[in-house]
Amino acid sequence: MYDLIIAIQYISILGLFIESWIIFRKWNSKLHAYLLFGSVANLINNIGYLFELKARTQEAYIAALQLSYFGRVWIAFALFLFAAELCRVKLSDVLKIGLALCHVAVYVVVLTVPSNDLYYKDIHFEMNGDFPNLIFSSGIVHYMFTIMLILYVVVGMTIMFVIIHRERNKNAKKRMQTVIIAMIIESIFVLIQRFRLLDVCDDYDVSMLGFTLGTMFMLFAIFRYRLLDTEQLAKAYIVDKLSEGIIAADRNGTVAYYNKPAGQLFPELDRNPGEVLEKLNKAIENSETLLLNEHIYTPATDTLNSGENELATVYVIQDHTEFYKHASELEKMTERANAANEAKSAFLSNMSHEIRTPINAVLGMDEMILRESRDADIIAYAEDIRTAGRTLLSLINEILDLSKIEEGRMEIIPAQYELHTLVNDLVNMIRDRAEQKGLCFEVEIDGNIPYLLCGDEIRIKQCAVNLLTNAVKYTEKGSVRLSVGYTEKDSGHILLTFAVKDTGIGMKPEDMENLFAPFARLEEKRNRKIEGTGLGISITEQLLELMGSRLEVRSVYGEGSEFSFTILQEVMKNEPMGDYAERCGSENRHTAYTEMLRAPGARILVVDDTPVNLSVVRGLLKQTQVGIDTAGSGMEAVAKASDNSYDIIFLDHMMPEMDGIQTLHEIRRLPRHKDTVCVALTANAISGAHEMYLKEGFSDYLSKPVEGEKLEQILVRYLPMDKIQSGQPDKAAEEYASEEETALPSGLDDIDEISTAQGIKYCGSAKLYLDTLTYFANAAAKNAAEIENLWKAGDLEGTTIKVHALKSTARLIGAENLSGFAKRLEDAGKNNDSETVGAEIDSLLERYRSLGVKLSAATENLVDDAEKPPMTEEMLQGIYSDIREAAEYCDIGKLMTAIDELSAHRIPDNEKERCKQLTEAAEVLEWDAVGRLVGIK
Repeated sequence: MYDLIIAIQYISILGLFIESWIIFRKWNSKLHAYLLFGSVANLINNIGYLFELKARTQEAYIAALQLSYFGRVWIAFALFLFAAELCRVKLSDVLKIGLALCHVAVYVVVLTVPSNDLYYKDIHFEMNGDFPNLIFSSGIVHYMFTIMLILYVVVGMTIMFVIIHRERNKNAKKRMQTVIIAMIIESIFVLIQRFRLLDVCDDYDVSMLGFTLGTMFMLFAIFRYRLLDTEQLAKAYIVDKLSEGIIAADRNGTVAYYNKPAGQLFPELDRNPGEVLEKLNKAIENSETLLLNEHIYTPATDTLNSGENELATVYVIQDHTEFYKHASELEKMTERANAANEAKSAFLSNMSHEIRTPINAVLGMDEMILRESRDADIIAYAEDIRTAGRTLLSLINEILDLSKIEEGRMEIIPAQYELHTLVNDLVNMIRDRAEQKGLCFEVEIDGNIPYLLCGDEIRIKQCAVNLLTNAVKYTEKGSVRLSVGYTEKDSGHILLTFAVKDTGIGMKPEDMENLFAPFARLEEKRNRKIEGTGLGISITEQLLELMGSRLEVRSVYGEGSEFSFTILQEVMKNEPMGDYAERCGSENRHTAYTEMLRAPGARILVVDDTPVNLSVVRGLLKQTQVGIDTAGSGMEAVAKASDNSYDIIFLDHMMPEMDGIQTLHEIRRLPRHKDTVCVALTANAISGAHEMYLKEGFSDYLSKPVEGEKLEQILVRYLPMDKIQSGQPDKAAEEYASEEETALPSGLDDIDEISTAQGIKYCGSAKLYLDTLTYFANAAAKNAAEIENLWKAGDLEGTTIKVHALKSTARLIGAENLSGFAKRLEDAGKNNDSETVGAEIDSLLERYRSLGVKLSAATENLVDDAEKPPMTEEMLQGIYSDIREAAEYCDIGKLMTAIDELSAHRIPDNEKERCKQLTEAAEVLEWDAVGRLVGIK
């Protein structure tokens, strides 16, 4: 069997060589070129496969396979081009180039086997008798290439069957029939091999036999039906295209014939035919079209031969006006759609990050006010801030959700939940709003509903909240009622129904059509004072559709409306919920904050390039007594993680130079942090974020604004149990809550560039304001130098990112003018306006550095260690040991890491002076002084 197959291969190679030589001898047109291309590709494929059959090792087999594929990837492409040219179907150069690049990409993937699993994966080589076998699973590129081959066959066959049906010349029809038979035979054998329809396919690639049979039919078509006879093809071409302009010129360039359409297009043919031929030749040479009588024409040319003698040249002028018109319109529409989609995506991404970042600070500081204040009025104000902030977040989320739904990225994720908890959340979110408007908020819950269900609690809650919020907004007096009921579907499922009924303005019948339109608000003039985006109902309808439900609406204008939806839910426990009021008790009001845990022995690292965000986390975790280290960049985080052990590391995602994901990968390379819990922090609320972060190696994910309760839940979930103490208020916490406001240094009043009142307003307290000022002063020189270096290096993007950070920090300290200046340059950078940036960057940096110097002088003696974790004697001696080692070897990196560690902790009183001297000596790299201070003689 093996010897027979080897013989067949030699016969196939010989036949293909003969076919290629015959075509090459007669090659004088594009048709011949495509046929020769396919024949040579087939020849190379068969030679490579012969080497595959003779291979006895995996390396030899793969080398032969790669040789075979050097031809195999082009066979179907060449035959497709040949079929199109034979049938006179014009393919655009862009399409040809695009398809060719796809085949090049496939071959590049094959050439890199087995170093990737895109084409073959799980490769295993074995011998089955004399037959070598490469066992594998198909990769994604292999599947895509197979689909491409099938499309070639389908489209090519369709073209040829359509043309052969119209063909009137018997000889031409037989010629096409023979070519179709050859292509069908090759296609059948390829499919047999691809889907292993015969047992022999395991040892022998039967597509090679198909190529051999196809070659025989092609040779038959060449000799029997004069497949390569240009004269016959040209004559058929002229007959077929009589509806187009036809011009025939002899060997001397004299026009011997032109048809009526050609005479109408070129009236000057009678007077100056040479000029017409020159125009046509120039257009053909440059692949240009001709604009004639407001129509677009494509000229083409071919020759009429008799043996080796050229008889005439034939010019064909085809009207492609509609094609180019539609192509142009489609291209413009595509460009507009792509530009609009990109603009929308960029806007949503930027909006999410830019708005959520300051909201993070606002809600974080507000949470600390609620925790620490004992003044009822201040607590009331803080609750209003929280309500407004959450409303703003909900508006942002609505817009982002609409984008996710439109792009098909919204996912429904069922999970187990308790129904009474879901309802209680709804009541807590809506009751205060209703009471503030003087509305009666009624809740009717069927106590027989099973209390433990499975479904997407978050999306169900979102739908119900949208309906309840609308009901409260559009009801001026009366009541809003939430009803929850059910009907049994089967033993394991129920149909859960939510209904929201109000006594509001209702809707007119003609307005019902616009109810589900995004951004549409009914009776805009009448309801112009009502807040909102007009997205709630639209999003609700689309979310319900994803969950297999729909929104039912009943409304009477002037009397009220009722919205309801029914969702299939899986029953996890048949125990009824019972009386809702008894289960949930009275509704939540603001109560004094009590921490969930205390963990004085725990240590975490928080990484964020915005200082105020670090302050927020410190403030939120203040009473947990957790040791907190901070880092303002990915590189700083890696340096600290290299020298310290942490129980949890919180990483901001979007940071310049090294983002959170890159930082995570670097930290994971450190042996001590290979399995450390790492939590992603991000202000970009994008679809699939949680899955993306888990895939990258994060343990969990927290969305900004960071909520204190969720932050503490993370600590409870991931901190070692032996480090956690239960959260109980103590005397220290009470003392902290009543401490006096920090006084500002008098020198700040002399700095005109800042508004201390504005800075305190942004930071939330004078103490946090001073922390931010100190950071700004200490970092100004370094950050200004980084911006300057990035600009000099031609890195406009990096410069823009750094200027963006300056804009935010300047605004936080009340330097509004500097912040505005930075924003102007940031906008110029985003618009690639390097001229504006170059003209003003020096002025910006000068003001930045000047303000940093002034703030350094005003805050020089402000060192508040109250928030720093205590430095134990053991830790201090360890740091001194690191400094001694750094001084002995002049290791700057290790020295600075140790000094940073000193500054991050509260130093014992008896060591403060020595640590101060160490810091000063390290700043100017006085190695002798550093060594003396840590005991080197």
